[in-house]
Amino acid sequence: MKAEGTGIAGFSVLFTFGAAAGIFLHGRCHFIYQTVCISFFLAAGLAACSALMSSRTPEGTYGTGRRTALLLLASFFFAGLYSASVYALGGSGGSGSGFLSRAAASCAGILKDAIMETPFRNQESGAMILALLTGDKSQLPAHISESFRISGASHILALSGMHLGVIYIILARAFSVSGNSPAAVRIRSAMIIAVSGFYTLMTGAGASIVRAFLFISFNETARCTHRKRVPMNIFCASLMAQAAMTPDELGSPGFQLSYLAMAGIYLIYPPMQKWYAAPDGHRPGPLKKIWDTAAMSIACQITTAPAVWYYFGTFPQYFLITNMIAIPLSSAAINISILVLLARSAGICPDILVAADEFMISAMCRSLEVISTL
Repeated sequence: MKAEGTGIAGFSVLFTFGAAAGIFLHGRCHFIYQTVCISFFLAAGLAACSALMSSRTPEGTYGTGRRTALLLLASFFFAGLYSASVYALGGSGGSGSGFLSRAAASCAGILKDAIMETPFRNQESGAMILALLTGDKSQLPAHISESFRISGASHILALSGMHLGVIYIILARAFSVSGNSPAAVRIRSAMIIAVSGFYTLMTGAGASIVRAFLFISFNETARCTHRKRVPMNIFCASLMAQAAMTPDELGSPGFQLSYLAMAGIYLIYPPMQKWYAAPDGHRPGPLKKIWDTAAMSIACQITTAPAVWYYFGTFPQYFLITNMIAIPLSSAAINISILVLLARSAGICPDILVAADEFMISAMCRSLEVISTL
């Protein structure tokens, strides 16, 4: 039986390689106009040949079917090359202009002000919440940033799929009150995509958070159209879409680490998760939840470790302990921080919420400081 996601995987990989080749050629060659024309005609011609051969191929003819598939794969490579060449020819465009971008920048400023005006007992808490919710690390003390780096928790401070994933869960639960009728599901999916997209713009639309937004968009689109949500199909579609929209990001560590981490979660984590199975008919206990968290951390580390070593020349020895502590505490801090900000915007600010937020932040920072000294 053909593995789920293998159909689109070849197309997305070849398209991405083509986009990377287009960016590479643009930086080293001076015939970008010719590259655009040649890649366009090659992509269109190969796709047309593939379609023609497919329509004339009797069912079950393996050799011809294989040639058709190879032609189609080649057409995706040249389509990626064409896409990147056009992008390089026109530049990145006015990504910072437009009503949505201006509105997002304005809201980002309001959010930052609201965080810094929250009556935390120490400035470290406000600076940490600012980093977790907006990606702005400028207010963080140097010793905290260093402890996160040494302990292997830098990804907690960099806005990523984890942060948008936490917000996605909050949105899904908040909008779940609308019910499960077809109309309610469509409205809920549209609202989740809209809010997630606005948050992505508001926080600067970095490579990893754009990846998370695309995952959410494809997942919710499949949900409201009653299509099967295959994780690897979503992965490949997102990779191809992001390579088409911003091919210059393909060489960035953030882009590569984000997709490598998700590859580990989708390919390695599921079999590892089954190594410690919950008893039949029983809800997963604490040990099962601990194992699942550890398995996910190990799976991500397996796929990202080579790239981390290549780019940064280091490997966090205590990554497992770090993630087991930092991920739950940072997720809790994000949830509580959103509650605090919503409560303050409504004119109330329960001291217990602020204290709980500070406790989570303090516990995370102190724990990582200890780990960084090991």
